[in-house]
Amino acid sequence: MLDSRSKIPSRFRRGAVTLIAVAFAATTFAGCSSGGSSDLAQDDTVVPADPNNPVHFKWSEDPKAPSLVKIADEFGLWDKASIRPEYVGAVDSGQLPALLGTGDITFASFMFNRSLSAVAAGVDLKVIASRTYTTKDEPHMEYFVRKDSDLDETNLKQLEGKTVGLASLKGCAEFILKDYLVKNGVDIGKVKFLTQSESLLPQSLQQGGVDLAVIHPPLNGVLRTDPDVKVAFSDFNNSGNDGGLAPISASGKFIRKYPEQTREFIGILAKVANWGNAHPEEYRDIVAKLTGLPKEQITKYYYANNLILDKEQTGFWWGLAERVGTLTPEESKLKPEDIATNEFNPYAKSPALIDSQADNTEILTDGEI
Repeated sequence: MLDSRSKIPSRFRRGAVTLIAVAFAATTFAGCSSGGSSDLAQDDTVVPADPNNPVHFKWSEDPKAPSLVKIADEFGLWDKASIRPEYVGAVDSGQLPALLGTGDITFASFMFNRSLSAVAAGVDLKVIASRTYTTKDEPHMEYFVRKDSDLDETNLKQLEGKTVGLASLKGCAEFILKDYLVKNGVDIGKVKFLTQSESLLPQSLQQGGVDLAVIHPPLNGVLRTDPDVKVAFSDFNNSGNDGGLAPISASGKFIRKYPEQTREFIGILAKVANWGNAHPEEYRDIVAKLTGLPKEQITKYYYANNLILDKEQTGFWWGLAERVGTLTPEESKLKPEDIATNEFNPYAKSPALIDSQADNTEILTDGEI
């Protein structure tokens, strides 16, 4: 279908606009960065790991949603490592792929489809570890409605003519929902998508500014205790275990120069992820401390065992993009192995992606920190 404003197919116009925005984001961030890519020398010489001369990685940390990097910091796991974090504050997930490409961010977590689009556009990044894994009890995101709404997974067509509130476009909040709507015969052209800070969405929902709000952990736990709203469904309803992958992506230049340090980075995160799965109460204690939220309101993600990447979760995104009409010719030429690798995961048997998480049931860390 042609966009009404141009005779260029809309999916190609969107790609061009995205590339322009990505370039602008990288330029803007580089201009305000205090250190730029200070740990990246201009040559390609591989630097061995040395705890006495640690390399620093730049990481975007949202104080409202503590990451595995921050949790590891709470345990002091970076203190004697050969790689250590330098926090740069929260950065919109839509800007992160470009910033990885320029090296202004070293590692970042965002939905796999953003990595797919970035690599197709020539951005120098690599997905190097799994992270979030959707389960029924610990979904990647939940969809909230007002308490008097009868919207649920059985009557999604009533969203036509209504407004969905979400934190950003081009990621899970938009595409997982659109996929679910398309599968249920909803004309997504008749649904309005309004972007707003996720922390403001509960108020917009209650006041009638949006009819459905897309909320991630830990904020969805706060809304679960709010008597004025309720959960209509979650991403698990649409995609089961496959749609919740927000892996760890990396600057290509950094991992080529610092491969040992990158393996140590992933090893530390995998240890924390496995610990969080095994100790959800203690994990929530730390999140409560860092965010100031009451523990009883805090939810968490479930993490893929050992953070090992698989073909099933990564491959899910090609089918979704085709269903919602966003798959570009450049993206369709790629396969999961072009974007992701287990090369830097010390718990993976080989760089190759495993077939599915069914092949990854054994916990390979000691489970304690």
